Amino acid sequence: MIEEILGHTFKKQTVLTQALTPPALQQRKKGKAFERLEFLGDRILGLIIAEALYTHYAHDEEGKLAKRLSYLTSREFCNIVAEHINLAEFLPLKKHELQGTSILANCIEALIAALYIDGGMEAAQRFVHKYWESAIYTLEELPKDPKTLVQEWAQKNGLPIPQYKEIKRSGPDHAPIYILEVSLQNGLKGIGEGKNKKLAEKEAAQALWNQIL
Repeated sequence: MIEEILGHTFKKQTVLTQALTPPALQQRKKGKAFERLEFLGDRILGLIIAEALYTHYAHDEEGKLAKRLSYLTSREFCNIVAEHINLAEFLPLKKHELQGTSILANCIEALIAALYIDGGMEAAQRFVHKYWESAIYTLEELPKDPKTLVQEWAQKNGLPIPQYKEIKRSGPDHAPIYILEVSLQNGLKGIGEGKNKKLAEKEAAQALWNQIL
């Protein structure tokens, strides 16, 4: 059961259902509260991780803490957690509907908010500490940003710098979703989406880098 994985038995099952009802399901189920949960969960996750980093890395300057925080609260890392807990099994979506999307990462944020609402900060902290703890306390070397990896690879192979372009924007003005494409002169391309252009560029670069590996 998802509650066993989350380490919390919900008194209000509605909030758990809302956290597992991303926009892709909103035509089939009621799920209008998902975006609000995602918004709240993103901030709660950031606070919990920031506090842990502040305590553990007592001698690190703000810049280093910020880099660690950015990675540990990223869509990339939330996807790692989602895969670890097999979150896809609890969503009535097919595998191809999840590929190349931020659905699983967004659900992780929504679930953190649901834990906070139903069980307070302690419930949210318990979940985050369980699945982020190892990375928080052992991540001495931060992985390079995929945009940096792609650019370095291009330069190493005598290619011009990667080109990014916006190919689509959807969603309401207060919560837009950007889809961007990155391309190299050798024909390789990657597409990514995000809540802002910076995140979409990062996802596109990651998609391209996955082809290089």
